[in-house]
Amino acid sequence: MGIEHVDVLSPPTFKPTGLVKSVDEAIEAGDWLGVMNLWLVRTNGSLLYQQRPEGGWEPGKFDGSVGGYYRAGESGLDGLREAREELGWSCTPEEISLLGHHLSVGVDSRGRERRLVVTVYMTACNVALTDFVLDQMEVPALYEIAADDVIAAFQSPGRQFTARGIDYAGRPLERRASAEDFSYVFGGYHLKIVQIAKKYSKGEREFYY
Repeated sequence: MGIEHVDVLSPPTFKPTGLVKSVDEAIEAGDWLGVMNLWLVRTNGSLLYQQRPEGGWEPGKFDGSVGGYYRAGESGLDGLREAREELGWSCTPEEISLLGHHLSVGVDSRGRERRLVVTVYMTACNVALTDFVLDQMEVPALYEIAADDVIAAFQSPGRQFTARGIDYAGRPLERRASAEDFSYVFGGYHLKIVQIAKKYSKGEREFYY
């Protein structure tokens, strides 16, 4: 893949400024960039978590089912291309619910601040793990984790659970994990998401996020 270019956003509205940079240039400059998160939720309330690749931000940690930067000119559900690229999977826009937006500032493994405007979506997905085609460079592994395990881990620091998934070649994986194994997002993001997911799996679609 070639160098990705992104729109630089400006507070307080975080609309595109008209300035376009490569991702690395924008991060180095401390610019605000748009990101899409899409959460895949099972009807049993479990969620799918990708394992972050080495390098970059939060390597090896559990993160959203699908995610990535909006390329220059993209917005909203344009980010669905990430599902095809990362998981070899897609669904129609009508099946996806917009939860809302949040701001996130994190530090990557190179010590750079990443300033993100995150648009968050959720959808129901009961596709078998082995039916996904993972991009080895972007998604080294994909896990299915029960909502109650995630909630218990965040409410009881140090509590562990067993996460099961597959690697990029479809081989089964098992990992002992705790809240420390999830990517850090200020404001209790992962706990909020999993609490919404439990309701979403039961058919609720109206949320204040």
